[in-house]
Amino acid sequence: MDPASGRVLKEIRLAPSYFGEGITVFGDRIVQLTWRSQVGFVYDKKSFRLRKRFAYPHEGWGITHDGKRIIMSDGTSVLHVLDPKDFHETAIIRVYDERGPVTGLNELEYVQGAIFANVWPTDKIAVIDPGTGRVKAWIDLRGLLAKSDSPGVDVLNGIAYDARGDRLFVTGKLWPKLFEIRLSKEQ
Repeated sequence: MDPASGRVLKEIRLAPSYFGEGITVFGDRIVQLTWRSQVGFVYDKKSFRLRKRFAYPHEGWGITHDGKRIIMSDGTSVLHVLDPKDFHETAIIRVYDERGPVTGLNELEYVQGAIFANVWPTDKIAVIDPGTGRVKAWIDLRGLLAKSDSPGVDVLNGIAYDARGDRLFVTGKLWPKLFEIRLSKEQ
């Protein structure tokens, strides 16, 4: 997708039996999850040709990586850490804040040493320490999109980080816009 225009540059259509969820670019591969089918797909980044499939024993909601490991969510308070070679689970990260487990972990993005996780069904993003699972901060994006002006839109459900340009983008289910946001420390 071209961030300036929103125009789709290249796409892959899944078979109707699959509900596509999160994707991440890992090296020369694009890794995609499906929601309830318990199957993921690995594509060649340049050609979009299917390279392999892999299985996992839970739902697939969001996916990211830290450069060494794949990290995926399943809608609970647990993040699953996968080996990027064969996609077997190597660890889990239990996510919590001062009130206890944080459930509804959805879309994921790795940003400057932290895991950003959209928490479904809210317009909030948890900033998670990948070593401990503790939520270090919350990003509240309520009001970013005037839902009264956009009938049919749903909650926040998209996070993308451009490390080269240090740019953070967010969007949501059926949102007509992609937003570039800048974060500042709350006083």
